[in-house]
Amino acid sequence: MSLPLTDDDVRGVLRSHLAEVLYCEPAEIGDETNFEDLGLDSVLGAEVTAVINSRYGLSERVEAVYQNPTLTRLAAYVATQANAAA
Repeated sequence: MSLPLTDDDVRGVLRSHLAEVLYCEPAEIGDETNFEDLGLDSVLGAEVTAVINSRYGLSERVEAVYQNPTLTRLAAYVATQANAAA
């Protein structure tokens, strides 16, 4: 992982992973679509959080996903946290 991370770097990774856990195509996940509207529940939210923590060396809680409920917001949050932790 090269730093500093941009929102776009993180958005691509998150879009791909969300598509996997939601069984849809990445193009179906809009930047401003609320995760709950896509069918993200607490179990899937925990899985997304685990991937974020593993990939970016963070210790986020699942609440971070729900406090940043769109791809745009979550990518910006993760990029900021990862850059600050580096």
